[in-house]
Amino acid sequence: MFRAKNRLALQVALIVSSGFAGEAFAVPEPQDLLITTPDQAGVKLSGTDKLTVTNTGGITASGKAVSFNDMTSGSGVVVDNSGTIKSTGGRAFDSSGDETQSRDYSIINRSTGVITSTDDAIRIDTDFPSGRVLIDNSGTIRSTAGGQGIDMDSVRGAGVTTTIINREGALIRGDLSDGMKTGSNATITNYGEISSGDSTKADQKFDGIDVDSATGVTLNNYGLISGGRHGITTDLGATLTNYSTGIIIGRNGSGFGSDGNGTVINYGTIIGSNNGLQPNGDGDGVDIDLLAHIENYGTIKGLGASGVDKNGFANGSEGIAAGGGYISNASNALISSVDNAILVDNGSDGPGVAATTLINHGTIEGLGGFGVKFVGEFADTVYNNGLISGSSGLAMDMGGGDDTLALGHNSQFIGVVDGGTGTDSVIMDDAMGGSFGASRNFEKLQVRQGTWTLTGSGDFSDGGSVSNGAALINQGGIAGAMTVDQGGLYAGGGTVGGLNVNGTLVANKTLGAAQVNGNLNMGSGSTVAFGADADGGSATIKVGGNANLNGASLVVNASSGTYPWQSQYTVLQAGSISGTFGSVTSDYAFLTPTLTYQPTRVGLTYTRNDVAFIDYATTGNGVQAANSLATLGKNNALYEALLNTSTSSAGTAIEQLAGSSNANLTSATLSGTSQVSATMMSAMQGMSSSSSLLVGRDDKDTPALAATGIPTAARNLNDPNAQGRVWLQGIGSYGKLDGEHGSAGLEQRTKGTVLGVDWSLTPAWRMGVLGGYSRTDLDSTGVDGKVNIWHVGAYAQRQDGPVALRLGAAYSRHDGESKRSVAFDGFSDRPKSDYDADSQQAFAELGYQMGSGRLNVEPFANLGYQRYHRDSYTEKGGAAALSVDSQSQDNFSSAFGVRLAQLTQLENGMSLTPRGSLGWRHTYGDVDSKTRQAFVLGGSAFSVEGTALDRDAMVVEAGLDLGISARHTLSVGYNGELGSNSRNHALMGQWQMSF
Repeated sequence: MFRAKNRLALQVALIVSSGFAGEAFAVPEPQDLLITTPDQAGVKLSGTDKLTVTNTGGITASGKAVSFNDMTSGSGVVVDNSGTIKSTGGRAFDSSGDETQSRDYSIINRSTGVITSTDDAIRIDTDFPSGRVLIDNSGTIRSTAGGQGIDMDSVRGAGVTTTIINREGALIRGDLSDGMKTGSNATITNYGEISSGDSTKADQKFDGIDVDSATGVTLNNYGLISGGRHGITTDLGATLTNYSTGIIIGRNGSGFGSDGNGTVINYGTIIGSNNGLQPNGDGDGVDIDLLAHIENYGTIKGLGASGVDKNGFANGSEGIAAGGGYISNASNALISSVDNAILVDNGSDGPGVAATTLINHGTIEGLGGFGVKFVGEFADTVYNNGLISGSSGLAMDMGGGDDTLALGHNSQFIGVVDGGTGTDSVIMDDAMGGSFGASRNFEKLQVRQGTWTLTGSGDFSDGGSVSNGAALINQGGIAGAMTVDQGGLYAGGGTVGGLNVNGTLVANKTLGAAQVNGNLNMGSGSTVAFGADADGGSATIKVGGNANLNGASLVVNASSGTYPWQSQYTVLQAGSISGTFGSVTSDYAFLTPTLTYQPTRVGLTYTRNDVAFIDYATTGNGVQAANSLATLGKNNALYEALLNTSTSSAGTAIEQLAGSSNANLTSATLSGTSQVSATMMSAMQGMSSSSSLLVGRDDKDTPALAATGIPTAARNLNDPNAQGRVWLQGIGSYGKLDGEHGSAGLEQRTKGTVLGVDWSLTPAWRMGVLGGYSRTDLDSTGVDGKVNIWHVGAYAQRQDGPVALRLGAAYSRHDGESKRSVAFDGFSDRPKSDYDADSQQAFAELGYQMGSGRLNVEPFANLGYQRYHRDSYTEKGGAAALSVDSQSQDNFSSAFGVRLAQLTQLENGMSLTPRGSLGWRHTYGDVDSKTRQAFVLGGSAFSVEGTALDRDAMVVEAGLDLGISARHTLSVGYNGELGSNSRNHALMGQWQMSF
């Protein structure tokens, strides 16, 4: 049922309704209607009438279900439908009447709302001069027979604005006609579906949206627009923005087609296709006959065509067909077609209507034809920083006119690029550089910035230029003459009609050398960078005409390898030569290039200069090695290798060959074995009062100890009267030697284990023995190695009251290996050494225990001796291998310092003793580390010096002892030896058991 505003209106409505239920307009001009029951009669609205149909209500009519015939006023006519409005023999909504009056219509179709008809579902057939039309659809608007879902074609008034919103999940459709026809000044926003049925007959042209000849139309698509012919079509033009979720499909035509101009901004998908339901179908993705503005950030595809167009010309499928204008394709965007990707013409392979600018960062692909083609005498511009490909072999045809192709670093073409007629230019203008391949019919080439490689041949009849800071590697062909500006570079083995160089001309075997058909003119201040190979080969610059050298500089850049004493090369061959090179330079330290001139040839010869090897030595060890290398003589592989070093690498080569690291083996090894004496000392401290207030005291001392307040149970910890004791100690250390005399700094890392046992000989004397194993890893610049070390030793201690005498001696056997890396200017070697060595060390220490109570202080004096001997050995490897003499070194040392220990008694009966010591050690005798060696290939022997032993060093110790019972003690400690030339840091952990 429906309700009027007042009882009188309701009575009239009921009477009229009962009398004229079969007529289309049984209700005479209601003002505010609410329909809550189905199948009510049709209504007529005007003025400010409002019609509301609930989801249980409905209007069914054989003619017009809702009619707008007269002028509106105020807020206009409003229809709010949640039910069903249906015409079984006409239009569900229709507007006609006076075209001189303003109209304002709002049709809101809710999600449950259905507006359906056999003709147009909604038609506004009045070209009123001003007003507003709003259609907001969340449900279904559909014509099931021969009409459009919405027909606004007659609304053309300049003062009328139309807004159509199709919400997500909503449908606007014409089963046997267009989904929608718009009027002028319309904005259509689609989130749902706007579609038509298939066009199956020759006279059927069903489009998703038909703008027809309306103007000022804006389309925003987030959903699906699908037409049996075109997705969207317009006679004069429209503006389309297709968002990332938007899909527009012309099932037997274009996705977007305009017989006039058009603007398309695409982030989603636009497809033109051919479904084969009609004999003629032009499946372009976007087809704009006149001026186009297209920005593609998504996908535009043409999937097929058939038959002929309206002019009788064969249809072809293009991703984009246009008459001219602006086209951009963003990075990761795609313009593709089963035929041709982009065609700019008049629709029948005639000239377009205007010049075109194409900017491509993505992919443009013609899967069955060309990539891009311009038809007409326009000055077209293309910037390519993506891929343009044509399966037919033609990537792009720029047509007539003076066209410009600019290239970015990602530019790629699959197929030939044809400049067409006119004066056409290629511009390489990207600092990251790039490449350009097969081309034809281009006249000019400009290289403005970056390094570019040209592989196409026979093009650029007018030549071109290479700008300051840019580089061209020509591996193809340039028909005209090229000019290289000052600061520019030209290289490559391709042909060129002529060459004027004010910058740099590069010739080497890697890139090739210029092949100049005409003349070569070197400008004032120009440079030829000529590459020479060790095998005597080079790339020769060849000039068909005259080569004018004009005092240019020749810089010889030799590749790595070993050059003979005298090598000859041909720098240039020409029909004639005028002038000479102003200077010739090379970066070789010990070879000098010399030029020879002939009428048609410039030759280069390398000869040994008078620069001595010692002149490039940078350290004392380098000087010694350089003197030895100088005695090798020519035809010696090592001598030849050094002879071919550059001014920047000669010094480094000499230092590497010196093998200075061999002189550091002594210092590194002794640093690794110093922990053995520290281990013995730690073991003896465990049975002396420097570690515990209780050790080293006989039973007669217990009254004095009792005065300290230490319980009797604690006095038995680390019992000094125990007959025997076994201990196990793990050690790990890191040390570093500074670099000296040419030897690089060296790091050593040592880890190992020592096992010892000692026993009581008398109440005053205890004696012990030990054995262990450690491994030291060596690491330096270009050097690595390892040393396996086995240790044995003995120690003894005498305790007379506060005086402690400690003695120790150890022997270590070393099995070492190392590898050196020698690499410079094409020379490479990895000499390896295996060597044996042994070392001995002994010490005597006297300490005096002071302090009282729980604190113990012990000054000490220590006298030590250490000796190291390494056998001779010969490195295995290539030309850099050395034969190394044996080496021996022995030194006495003295140390003075003080130790402190503090006993702490724990509540559980355990004892905790922190301890520390600080001392100074002085080494006597020769502390320098030298070794004598010679190259295996010959030459005089020479000495190298390593890092000297520290004459003076600070010795630091810190630790913590935990007496867990009368028999077991755990200890951790740190030991450091800090000198001016080396530092060594060790961590130790010890367990001991008395028995």
